[in-house]
Amino acid sequence: MAAMSEKIPLPPFVTQLECLAAKLAALFVQEVGLRHTTLEGDLKTVINSLKRGDMFQSAFGHLIHDTLAFVEALESCTFSHVLKQGNSVADALAKKAKFGSSLTIWMKSVPSDISPYVMSDRLCASD
Repeated sequence: MAAMSEKIPLPPFVTQLECLAAKLAALFVQEVGLRHTTLEGDLKTVINSLKRGDMFQSAFGHLIHDTLAFVEALESCTFSHVLKQGNSVADALAKKAKFGSSLTIWMKSVPSDISPYVMSDRLCASD
């Protein structure tokens, strides 16, 4: 398990933000040497574009392309749409980045203030 939190400039649209988050997550997975991953997101449009390899959306096609290029080197990668209430870890890490330093990485653990969200997401996934 690995987690990261990074402060980034906000793009003008939520869709672009979700695509940028997927791209950064895919790059992170590759850089830490993981071979299998699941990228989750609560914006169905983005997850469906990643699943289909749909890079022709003018506003964010380049981000989809970059994400797919990063995950191509992995042995396996799945894209999963999760409901917002099942994505609380990502939300908490994003809020942490907003008020934190530029980049923070955790390996084999998550920050203690994020742990309750991990349990919450697991409960949502098992429903």
